[in-house]
Amino acid sequence: MKEKEVKIAFHTRFGLRFLQILIIVLAVILIQRCIAIYQETKSADQQTVSEYYEKGFAAGLEKAKGLNIDAEPIFEQYSYKKAYGDGYRDGWDSEKTKK
Repeated sequence: MKEKEVKIAFHTRFGLRFLQILIIVLAVILIQRCIAIYQETKSADQQTVSEYYEKGFAAGLEKAKGLNIDAEPIFEQYSYKKAYGDGYRDGWDSEKTKK
């Protein structure tokens, strides 16, 4: 006996193809962004990165002590933002562990 083939409706097939294309496009965009961030991080000036870390550390200490801090600086590169955030967290943690 032959099994009867079930034909999928046109709008379902179209939707599945559209979803596949959308997933591929988003994956390509994500990969491009990851590569760009990696290249920025690799080419970042280490002295500037350490300066942002120190600024973040000082801001984290001040915030943990309850002092008002200035607004977060504008970052030119992702690596500067990451260094500032790491410093902020380390400053916050170091002050909180003292108490």
